[in-house]
Amino acid sequence: MDGTVEKLLDGLISVIGEEAVLFEKFLLLLETQQEALIANRTDDVKATTAQLQQVVSRSQKLEEKRMRVIDDIRRQSGSVDLNVSRICDMADTERSVQLRHLRDTVLSLYGRIEETRMRNGLLIEQSLEQIRYTLEMIGKIPAQQELYQKQGALTKATATLGVDRRL
Repeated sequence: MDGTVEKLLDGLISVIGEEAVLFEKFLLLLETQQEALIANRTDDVKATTAQLQQVVSRSQKLEEKRMRVIDDIRRQSGSVDLNVSRICDMADTERSVQLRHLRDTVLSLYGRIEETRMRNGLLIEQSLEQIRYTLEMIGKIPAQQELYQKQGALTKATATLGVDRRL
């Protein structure tokens, strides 16, 4: 392996390392957001969401940088189909170990991020459902009238207050 490819591999290790650090920050922010959602601290949710957006923007830039480095390695090595696993196979032992470790770290972080992100999404959905239910309850009063439904079951009719503010 020539010096150019070694420099590119070092650059790739650096970029993936930066991505791993960024993913750790993203995970911490998601966990902070989750705590704010549970405690119903809307200002903290907004602030954390803004920070998450900045991290996502930085992550996109790092991904572009990683793809450029991989394209450069592809051109230098003459390989057509190249991914991190194949790069690990062609790298020297030290760089290969570093790349494999970083890949495993990033994949682990990504799994934890997905899990936390889904949990936060469920918390948000649950909160919206509670708000909808509360607004529905506030917006309806008994009409003192019984109606037949499709299956012949009697239900009490309700009259709306004329205000229906859905989010």
